[in-house]
Amino acid sequence: MDIKLLIEKVFESGGNELHMKIGSKPLMRKNNALKPMDFPALVEDDMKDLQSELLTKDEIAKFERIGVYEVNHFGKPPCNFRLSMFHSQQKPIAYIKIVNNTAPSLMEIGFPESAASLLSSAKGLFILSGPARSGISTSMAALVEYMNNKFRRHVLVIEDPIEYYYQPKECIISQRQFSKDIYMIEQGINFAKRMDVDTLVIGDLKRDIPFKNIIEYVAGGHLVILCMQNLGITSTLEKFVLSFPESYREYVNIVLSENLLAVCSQALITNSTGRRVPVHEILIPNKNSAGIIAMGKYAQIRNNINTAGSGSILFDTDKGRPGSVAEKIAKGELEKSAADAFLEYYKSTMS
Repeated sequence: MDIKLLIEKVFESGGNELHMKIGSKPLMRKNNALKPMDFPALVEDDMKDLQSELLTKDEIAKFERIGVYEVNHFGKPPCNFRLSMFHSQQKPIAYIKIVNNTAPSLMEIGFPESAASLLSSAKGLFILSGPARSGISTSMAALVEYMNNKFRRHVLVIEDPIEYYYQPKECIISQRQFSKDIYMIEQGINFAKRMDVDTLVIGDLKRDIPFKNIIEYVAGGHLVILCMQNLGITSTLEKFVLSFPESYREYVNIVLSENLLAVCSQALITNSTGRRVPVHEILIPNKNSAGIIAMGKYAQIRNNINTAGSGSILFDTDKGRPGSVAEKIAKGELEKSAADAFLEYYKSTMS
């Protein structure tokens, strides 16, 4: 098996993942769907060849000893990628994630610049949320690249794994991978305090987040971009606040009311053609919504979205605001049947 050829096929086809398991054909993920590739089913020797090609002898020994291993391959043809291996029923399984050479622009991914422009602030909390495979890691990268082009800052990105590399432009960008460069998120936050970081970015780490450390860091006058796995602005804020003991929540509500820049919740809706269309629910607080947050009455935000800051929008708004689901249907970017299915699912998560 020519593993480099397989990776090249995925990359050239516009796929983003390659899955390999003994007894099955290689699978490529494209547009969120896994499809078998036109290659024979894998045998044990194929997986041995993969390991010898992509891992050193020491890495192979470590994988055999602990049963899981992950390594990045950057700067070599045909593209940057990350290899993750683990055992299932004592057989190795390999997963390769294509890593883009450059971060996308906000325009390329359809992210609302009205929300991104809030990052001109020197302090505050910007929350980016979305369910698994909603593209929040890509949006996070676009926000970092946005700052890289516009502001002179030291930006620290904590992520797991590293998804993009950034060419230095206006910013100095430091990237630290969880479980490799740091082993506790609190370490990264303390590092940010000591190293005079201007913007702290915490990616979708898929683990418990120390919200207490984050809220105290924000209250100290720092700027944070935080990624969370949640759908909807209300659910995201409630998850954040309810992670604190009840005795602490009044303080958290006050800090959020004074420092929250935006909550931007993102989803990807797939048309019948396989094309995925990004949609957003956004809260940009103003005096009215900040008052609701200060009182901790998050359930009232949806009913008062029309009086929130300019650019605020709900997934299910029917007014066709810029960036809304209704507007994307009207423009022909989004199929109504796909949008209706998403909105029905979204409403079910709120009940």
